[in-house]
Amino acid sequence: MEYDIGFIFSLKATNKQRPDNMTELDFPHKKRGTNGFRKKPLTEKDKFNKMLGEIRILLNKLSLNNFDTIAQKLLQNFQYTPSLLYELMKMIFIKSTGEHSYLDVYCKLCALLFKRFNDPENHEMNFKKLLITKC
Repeated sequence: MEYDIGFIFSLKATNKQRPDNMTELDFPHKKRGTNGFRKKPLTEKDKFNKMLGEIRILLNKLSLNNFDTIAQKLLQNFQYTPSLLYELMKMIFIKSTGEHSYLDVYCKLCALLFKRFNDPENHEMNFKKLLITKC
């Protein structure tokens, strides 16, 4: 059976309305503007959720081998608010009760967080009091 190659190319020529980039048809919500993908400014809730995701990623990477680097990133790369510190405490609590093989790593991390967030007047920024309340 022989195929007429001219016929195949003529089909492409008759359908000129289709875009060259087929992703515009498959994903109309991702249409490109003049500066690439259009992005809306992030709301405070989006920024908060993004920081929580970054903290969760760092906690998932935490081990004895890379403890110092991950702990430094956790302590220095984020501007902690009472709600962010509370979410960090909840994540550490859940991970330490669920992953018993990494319990010593989480205890070391909690000791660092006890030293860093030790505000006796503001209970919301006192990591030890938050953790004890959770327990």
